[in-house]
Amino acid sequence: MKRFTLFVMLIISSVSFAQLKKVDVVKPTFIGSAGSQSVECTKLGNTYTFVYADLNFPNIKANKEFSFNDVDNTFEDLYKTIADGFENMPKEDVNLSLPDYLLTLKYKKTMGIVSLYLESSRNGSGVTGSTYPLTKKQVDKLFGKKK
Repeated sequence: MKRFTLFVMLIISSVSFAQLKKVDVVKPTFIGSAGSQSVECTKLGNTYTFVYADLNFPNIKANKEFSFNDVDNTFEDLYKTIADGFENMPKEDVNLSLPDYLLTLKYKKTMGIVSLYLESSRNGSGVTGSTYPLTKKQVDKLFGKKK
């Protein structure tokens, strides 16, 4: 009887360890960063993620992010829209809708230099985060256009 109990316990313990599986972690591909690491873009599969230090809370180390799937060349379209704003500065803010986020592009011209404040908010949350001002050169680095 003792052997049978020992045998059953060994079988049960081996079955419980069989439920544990090793998972390979896939790291995202780094695309670019800008503004002394205050904004970073990565890609994992077909999803682009932008992580940035929130200008609204400079004393708190709280990063905000937004992400989207690259459907119908969304990543390149976003870059072209942003780059076009540096060439032809819009008079009003540009609002862009992503499936889960609302992006607002705010262009400001100070001492002859055009800067972009990129704001994002999750749909329905009412909480908006803003990047530090980005120049055209920083945007190019962020989108991996220039090293």
